[in-house]
Amino acid sequence: MSHPERASIPAIDEDFSDEDFTTATKRVRNGREQALQDPHFAAAVESKRKAIDRRVSTLAALRKARGLTQAQLSDDLDMSQGEISRLERRENLHLATLARFIEATGGQLRITAVYDDDEVDIGFGFGFGFGFGFGKRAAEAQAD
Repeated sequence: MSHPERASIPAIDEDFSDEDFTTATKRVRNGREQALQDPHFAAAVESKRKAIDRRVSTLAALRKARGLTQAQLSDDLDMSQGEISRLERRENLHLATLARFIEATGGQLRITAVYDDDEVDIGFGFGFGFGFGFGKRAAEAQAD
């Protein structure tokens, strides 16, 4: 089986010391821009972006993928089926509402701030992470 040619990040003809740390973000951006000039590297980046885009989902698609109906969620979240339908179509949700929805589908909400050179998990004043423990599924999971 042949493997597709892998793109590599081109070498930069500069030497950096610890004193250059304050300009790290600029160097990362410049290096990325230079690397994207290579068609193989640019194609690899685009391929990864497409893979990530496929993972972006709506709340309705997420619920369906988990094999749940709006009626099941409405019981678990103590909302009417119509309220679940409206919730799934909203473009702007409170974090607590989103966390409740995710937990009711069996997941846990995490929020990460992504920077050019770093990722930081964000915690909020809701206790330990987003573990609200709302709904019947959350209570059942805690009992196990």
